[in-house]
Order: sequence, then structure tokens, then C-alpha cells
Amino acid sequence: MPSRILICFAGDVWDGHPHSRHHLMRRFAARGWEVLFVEGVAIRGVARGDRAELGRILAKLRAPAGTRTVADRLHVVRSLPVPPSGYLGRAAQLAALRVHLRAVMRRKGLTGPTVSWFSVPTAAPLRGRLGDHGSILYYQDRYEAFSHVDAGLLRRLLADLAKGCEVAVASAVELADDLRALGADPAIVPHGVDLARFARDDVPSPASLGGTERPLVGYVGLLDDYLAFDHLLAVADRLRTGTLVLVGRANTDVSALEAHPRIRLLGQQPYDDIPAYLQAFACCLVPFAITELTVGVNPIKLREYLAAGRPVVSTPMPEVLGYGDVVTIADGPHAFADAVDGQLDRAQDVADRRAARRARVADESWDAVADRLEPLLNGLLPSHP
Repeated sequence: MPSRILICFAGDVWDGHPHSRHHLMRRFAARGWEVLFVEGVAIRGVARGDRAELGRILAKLRAPAGTRTVADRLHVVRSLPVPPSGYLGRAAQLAALRVHLRAVMRRKGLTGPTVSWFSVPTAAPLRGRLGDHGSILYYQDRYEAFSHVDAGLLRRLLADLAKGCEVAVASAVELADDLRALGADPAIVPHGVDLARFARDDVPSPASLGGTERPLVGYVGLLDDYLAFDHLLAVADRLRTGTLVLVGRANTDVSALEAHPRIRLLGQQPYDDIPAYLQAFACCLVPFAITELTVGVNPIKLREYLAAGRPVVSTPMPEVLGYGDVVTIADGPHAFADAVDGQLDRAQDVADRRAARRARVADESWDAVADRLEPLLNGLLPSHP
């Protein structure tokens, strides 16, 4: 019997810290789908004069084209690295990708019923052009609100997907409202968490933290311009002892953070080591500035922090407000620093509080998310007698 095929236009690269698409594609492959995880369909252009952005673009252009199998039935596909500059560049990139995907499917003998999954709107012109029987729009970010993007183009492509895809899914209430305004009828499916990975107390502190003054206040994630750097600096200023530790790749200018004597930037660390960092932190941060972009963010890191049982301080993002029973929410740099200071009392880390945080996300595993999404995918396949 032919396998079900799922072509996921993910946008992200496979290697590095996983996002929702990584977690879900692993689970669908384990459930019998032949998954093609498509890298390299960019939404951003090049920011002139921004070295971090230029470095990111150059790294993507250097990445070799090809296909590799990273797990049973899970294949990572990268087409020729054509810079998506202007109409001709975008058209050339998508044409090369279509040819590449067709060749991969022939070579691997993938002839079963096919669903296309769109996590980036820039792949929209490929909808219906790969023999797919149906398509799903998985909307997890307000793409047009990122820096260095063609907002008008992304809005048009998103509208095309909202109208054309048979299924639409939003990871946040604000994003569902966006899709309804475009004529879609989305399901709201929040993100999940890898509970088994993060709900552990028996991990030793990472060697990179050796000699770092305690207590440790920590953030894990990309350092980009949607973070509230003034909040981070206020936390560091407030620390009488201890260190603010930032774990993640920098995508913007972080010189103000690097210059602070109580801040350590460790860069991106292996994903397998992240639970150890969280266990070393006396308090974990979700320091997003409140913007058009972030009001639609459903932060995976929040669930990872809670699964680890850690005290959490967050800015008042709409998708975080519902966790106010286990998260301290603060608006403004001074209030944020006050809240962090209040969480550094050892009484905040007693066993019953850790258990309450873990219990709060116990039903929010990635397997539970996949359980909600798979019937929507199966509903797109042709019926069989």
C-alpha cells in the first residue's frame, strides 16, 4: 500500500534548535508518513550593514543542496541556494525546488497520496504543483512583522494560502483572527513541549557555567530585535550578585548586552544540553517586547521552562496570560526586574512549586498536538474503498 506523503515547507533549517515543525514532522514520520522537510525557502531579505543578518544569509547560501534521511521516513530536502531577491530570484528558487522535489520523490519511489504543509508563505506558488491532494496552512508567526521582509508580498502570499488551502491552523488566538479576516476557518492548535526531555532534575550543570557567579537568571532562544533588551539590561542592573545568562545565536546587534558586567552570552548550545541549563537557572525569562509580531507568538520556551519546573518571568504576551497561575507577568523594564528579583528567593524553587509548574503543561506534549493535527491531514487524502 503506498505511503502517505507529507511535504513540509518549513523555512527553518533542520539542524539546530527544533521549532514546532521539527517536533511535529518527527512524530508524523513515526506514524507512517513519508515526510519531506523542505529547508531554505526564505522570507527575509538582506539587511544592509547588519553583519549578523549578512552572516545568516551567507551561511544559508553556502549550505549544499541535496537530500538526507535523518530518521525513518524523514527526509530533509534543500534545493539550490538561489538568493530570493526580487520576482525573478523567487521564481528561480521555487522552480529549482519543484524540480528537486519531483526528483527526490521519483528516486525514493514515493507515489502515495500527498499533502503539502505550508509554514512559510513564500512557498505558496507551489501549492497544487507537486501532485498534492490537499494542503494545510500552519500559521505560527506574523511573517510580515519580522524585520527585513517584503511585508506586502508576504501578506499577499498568506492571503493566497488562507483562501486556497483546505485546512488552516493557527498556533495563537491573534493569528486565528488574522486568518479569519482573510476568509479562512482556522483551528487553533497551540504549541507543545517535549516533556520527557525537560522534566528532569538529575542533569549536571553544564561545564560552560563553571565559575559563573550564582544565582543564574537565564534566557534560551534566538537573540533578535523582537526581544526587550531594556528589560534584560534592567534585570542585570538589579542583580546584586549573580549573572544573567543568555543562551542562543545572535541575529542582531548585542553589543549593549555584551558590555554589561553581569551578562554572559554563551551563543547557541547543543539542544541536548538545554535541560541542564534550565536546571541551573534560578529564574527563566520570556523577555519579548510587546509588538505586532509578538502578540501572535505562542512561545515554546515557556512550556519548556515549566516542564523543567523553573520559576518564570514573562512580559504580558497574550498567549502567556493564561499561565498566570504559574508564571509571573510583568510589564516594563523596572517591573520586570522587580519580578525577577522576587523569584530569586529559594522558596520559589521548592518541590511543590516545581510539581505545579510541570503539572500545568503535562497535557501539552507534542504527541498531543500531533493527535489533534493528524485527523486534519488524513481528511485531505482521497478516500479508499
